[in-house]
Amino acid sequence: MSSLNQPLHVPLMDEDHAVLDAFLDNATQAQDADLPKLFDDIRREVALHFAREEQLMRKHDVPVYDCHVELHAALLEQVDLGRRFVEAGDMAGLRIHLSSALPHLISQHIATADSVSAGFIRGDHSAFACAG
Repeated sequence: MSSLNQPLHVPLMDEDHAVLDAFLDNATQAQDADLPKLFDDIRREVALHFAREEQLMRKHDVPVYDCHVELHAALLEQVDLGRRFVEAGDMAGLRIHLSSALPHLISQHIATADSVSAGFIRGDHSAFACAG
């Protein structure tokens, strides 16, 4: 497993992260010839996940929505950097991008932005209260 198995206790988010985790895990064993399609599949799944997550955040009026959407756009740009490896035929670089760089970036996003948004979705605002 990569490192996306950080439960947020929001079913949509946890289920989507498990799907992404499985896709990213495939990058370590995939044949070079299969990596470009795997990249496209991962890119598509990330974009679909972001759309579902953003819809869920709107439904729950998550106050950090705008910032979170900006982070999604920035993360999708990082995913898209893999295209340069596909175009160059650099399967070693693409494998590193898919099996190391992206899992790290997505894991950090889950631990920070997703964790905060999940708290609001669950209605658990205690983690955001200032000590007084």
